[in-house]
Amino acid sequence: MGSGGVIIPPKGYLKRMWEVCQRYDILFVADEVVTSFGRLGKFFASWDLFDVQPDIITTAKGLTSAYLPLGACIFSERIWKVIAEPGKGRCFSHGFTYSGHPVCCTAALKNIEIIEREQLLEHVDAVGTYLEERLATLGDLPLVGDVRCQKFMACVEFVADKRSKALFADEINIGERIHSRAQSKGLLVRPIMHLNVMSPPLILTCAQVDEIVETLRECILEVAAELQASGQYQGQ
Repeated sequence: MGSGGVIIPPKGYLKRMWEVCQRYDILFVADEVVTSFGRLGKFFASWDLFDVQPDIITTAKGLTSAYLPLGACIFSERIWKVIAEPGKGRCFSHGFTYSGHPVCCTAALKNIEIIEREQLLEHVDAVGTYLEERLATLGDLPLVGDVRCQKFMACVEFVADKRSKALFADEINIGERIHSRAQSKGLLVRPIMHLNVMSPPLILTCAQVDEIVETLRECILEVAAELQASGQYQGQ
């Protein structure tokens, strides 16, 4: 999940879910709007990372690298055979006014061509591992309750108490405070309540990873000191 806080499923979790669906003939739908087309170092995460073959995949965002709006619903041969079965008069009546817009589709094809030509999947796989390692070092900071990162999807979760994982009161707006401080230093992170979520561009470098982590560390320490000085945080 992206805006849900980059909750990474435990190893084998999705595979077990998929196996249950297979057992009871339930279609498995994978939402890969965020995870497909490179963010996790693969074109699709379901098969390559989680060993799952979905019946339906929804995707968008990375399909065109957001240069133009385009999404896709990809379904299996099994589903297609039901729709196209002769003599049944079935059709797939799913669409929008601008579905399959030729300019957007052209942008998607060129985007995929660039991803392959510049080997961006391999780049994300390598630099993403470095990002995981460097972001994990923020876990020693007093405000940080958890750091979750898989390749180019990351989240830092802030807490008022590291031992109990108690959150700050909503009015503290901790995620926004740290985001605002980071923005003043040239770093953009997404504030969601007590979280800062990051989805860096696929061309991120190791040097830029260092800059992100060092800047974020500075901001977290500064906000912690500010809250402690105002009596809103006791420190640990």
